[in-house]
Amino acid sequence: MEKIVVNDTNIFIDLYKIGLLEEMFSLPWEIHTTRLVLVEIIREGQQESVNLYVNDGRLHIPELSEEEMLSIAKMKLQYSGTTNVSITDCSVWYYALKNNYTLLTGDRKLRNISALDNIEVHGILYIFDKMVEHEVLTPAIAADKLELLYSINHRLPKSEIDIRIKLWRGSL
Repeated sequence: MEKIVVNDTNIFIDLYKIGLLEEMFSLPWEIHTTRLVLVEIIREGQQESVNLYVNDGRLHIPELSEEEMLSIAKMKLQYSGTTNVSITDCSVWYYALKNNYTLLTGDRKLRNISALDNIEVHGILYIFDKMVEHEVLTPAIAADKLELLYSINHRLPKSEIDIRIKLWRGSL
């Protein structure tokens, strides 16, 4: 395994929407998330798909103690006035910090506050880069899927997406 990563909700949802959950789980990573993330995945099909990876042991869900849950709640209270991070965000932030894991999230507030704790943080474009690097996706398919993702999630950085699409289509 290359690294241990902790996933936030939005990563699972975006990859599900474009049909790339299996490809992410094909990367040489040990993937973790928290039970609070699973609770947020509520749309029909999404929850069943993510649960398949829990059931086959490819998605690790820690059992957080009462003391750990209190620490997570304290994080939420401490930052509720400045960043408005959710309790779910705090759970993956806490878990990544406690274990020195990489955090995968598309949430800017969570990225910024986690980086203050020197947590390695990446978003969905990093996952695409790794899927191409590890030949889980061909560059052409990655470009097509990235275009599809941007068509349903306009919050992603268009300039970074355009660079990758041009590169992967051989026009850069």
